[in-house]
Amino acid sequence: MWGLGVLIPLLGAAGALRVSQVPGELWVPAGEEVTLWCRVLAAEPWDLLRVEWVKDGARGALCAARLRPGTSTAPAPCGPRLRMAWDPPSATLSLHRAQGEDAGRYLCRVTVEIPHHGTATGNGTRLHVTAADGGHQAGLAGGLAGALGGSALLLALAVLCHRHWRRTSDTRIYVNMAPRAPKKLLPPPKVMESRTYQTGLHRARGPPTAPQP
Repeated sequence: MWGLGVLIPLLGAAGALRVSQVPGELWVPAGEEVTLWCRVLAAEPWDLLRVEWVKDGARGALCAARLRPGTSTAPAPCGPRLRMAWDPPSATLSLHRAQGEDAGRYLCRVTVEIPHHGTATGNGTRLHVTAADGGHQAGLAGGLAGALGGSALLLALAVLCHRHWRRTSDTRIYVNMAPRAPKKLLPPPKVMESRTYQTGLHRARGPPTAPQP
């Protein structure tokens, strides 16, 4: 059984180094770039630190680097699509063009090599790579096409209604503006040329005759 003198240094070493990872889960569409992040909390100063990114189910570390305190490192390649960077107290792992096979749980493991040995591992970040982006774009394209189709249909109906209205209006105007047939004039009264009329007319024009006794 361990003595108290052995247990206390182990508890102190375990509490002197901690690693946190946020978020616990991350979703990214296939083909996009994703960055995983971890934060190193050391209660005591150190001279040499080793940071490793490990994926569940994979053999060995995906990326590993030995770091000095107070020194930032630019993203360095550690694989065809992997980049690792250090900006104290944070370490990042960037994955270019995520694929379905990249899905899994990623762990950030930190080891203090100098002045003493101590190791801590983060709680992990589970990466989900979805193909929803393509389906979402297809859905957007379909929705856009449907919206454009509906707009085109409404536009066509509006044009047809407008043409029908114009034809109806033109017909009404044509009917209203059509020239009316002139009214037939009655023929002048015919002059009576009978002998009785002529005799009466001559009598009326001749000198008056003296009354007969």
